[in-house]
Amino acid sequence: MPITRLLLAFAVLAALAGCGGGGSTSTQGPLPPAGQTVTVEVRPKEIQVAPGGTVDFSSVVTGTADTGVTWEADAGTVSQTGSYVAPLAAGTYTVSATSKGNGLAKGRSKVVVTPTPAPISVTVSPSTAAVGAGGTVAFTATVSNAIDPSVAWTVREPSGCGSVSAAGVYTAPGAAATCHVVAASVADPTATAEATVTVSAPTLPGPVVVSLSPVSGAVDACRTLTFTATVTGAANGAVTWSVQEGAAGGSITSGGVYTAPDAAGTYHVVATSQASGTASKVAAVTVSDRILGVSVSPATVELAPGASAQFTATVTTTCGAYATTRTITAPN
Repeated sequence: MPITRLLLAFAVLAALAGCGGGGSTSTQGPLPPAGQTVTVEVRPKEIQVAPGGTVDFSSVVTGTADTGVTWEADAGTVSQTGSYVAPLAAGTYTVSATSKGNGLAKGRSKVVVTPTPAPISVTVSPSTAAVGAGGTVAFTATVSNAIDPSVAWTVREPSGCGSVSAAGVYTAPGAAATCHVVAASVADPTATAEATVTVSAPTLPGPVVVSLSPVSGAVDACRTLTFTATVTGAANGAVTWSVQEGAAGGSITSGGVYTAPDAAGTYHVVATSQASGTASKVAAVTVSDRILGVSVSPATVELAPGASAQFTATVTTTCGAYATTRTITAPN
């Protein structure tokens, strides 16, 4: 039975091959010696990366003399040196390393791809300002793409450029300068903006000058005339009023209302700056003693020869009425 013997021979060969005769191949690589475990660790174990970002992974293999690994990624690309390029789509992905010494030993790393957040930015308003020496400017800052909108204010120049408060109020130095006010995001101090401030030289105080209106005047006796005073060259514009001739020249109130005396003449109203104490202005006032009317009482009278009658004459002026009485005797 030659055919039966041939089949039996093939069966024996197949049985021998199944007992590890060494004629088969495996895609899993060689197995470790009995009782020895091969492990693969991928470092970093977990990482967050931007779309298209790169990560250099490394592997640690124990339990076998062959420490080589084969790198794989379920998204993106990874080189056989562990250099990984993330995909452009956000998501969670896996990078794995399989032991070349034991195809069953594998390590993994979780890769979280997140969109790159918009950078934090700061703007300052106004971006430029001009102020006199010692003056102040209020600045405001706007922070974009940050939950915390607060900023820290500083002056870029270490000296000679004044100061800025935590609220953004800048105080200029006492001399001319070009300075820069900086606002830095508290959330990201590298995000800054600045404003340029031009500080002008201090204005030297000019002479104090007093002017009057009217510069001169005319008024009836006992009547009033109102003056106004203007002071330049001083922050304090108040004046002290007086009459140069004293009480004989009339009087004047603190509001500049002059009352003429009852005697005609030329008098002088004086306004003196309270800021300087010496700067003053004088206005001449001509006072007229004007008669408004004259009356005699009685207006008519009949007298016998040698008889007498009493008459009263009244003169009315701007200062009032003045009466005088006289007895008149008729001729014989």
